[in-house]
Amino acid sequence: MGPPHSTMRNISNAVASLMLLATQATAAIPVANAASDTATAGSLDRIEVRFNTNTPDAVVAQGPKTPNFDTDVLVPLRASQALAAENARKAAAEAAKAAAAKKALLIFNAVAVLPPGSHTDWMAAAGIAASDYDYASYIIDHESGWGVTKSNYGGSGAYGLGQALPASKMAKFGSDYLTNPITQLRWANAYAI
Repeated sequence: MGPPHSTMRNISNAVASLMLLATQATAAIPVANAASDTATAGSLDRIEVRFNTNTPDAVVAQGPKTPNFDTDVLVPLRASQALAAENARKAAAEAAKAAAAKKALLIFNAVAVLPPGSHTDWMAAAGIAASDYDYASYIIDHESGWGVTKSNYGGSGAYGLGQALPASKMAKFGSDYLTNPITQLRWANAYAI
């Protein structure tokens, strides 16, 4: 009695799969150098072998495969180097963006306790000449809309009524430069002058 029907089917499927694989395969197989009978690492040539099932010769050895230095070595090397450089550039850009976001977040978390009075009262307290109120108001309207803790949304780091860049420029006019509009207006007036 012969093998079970399922075993024969499994063998047939395996043979068919191997034959299909063999029709699509090309391999470089190490062989012993013609000058010696031993296959050592220093004496191996590369022979390209093609497996065919649709020709009388199932295995065709095509002879030594000579590597093309440009396509086999330089092109992959340059592609790898370009990819590494691009990844490094992206990592540096992400790190810079994260640092800017962290800095902006620290500034953004400042809470202003506004002094009493109008914008005109603030400009007077900051020492801006009454003849310059319209000019100062026009500039502040366009820079920050009178937002004392306004940070530049583009991530530049500009901050406050006059959008000082960096915000720490205003520190010499008062340690409360992150939250006090009068301190910020003192800086803006000195900057304009």
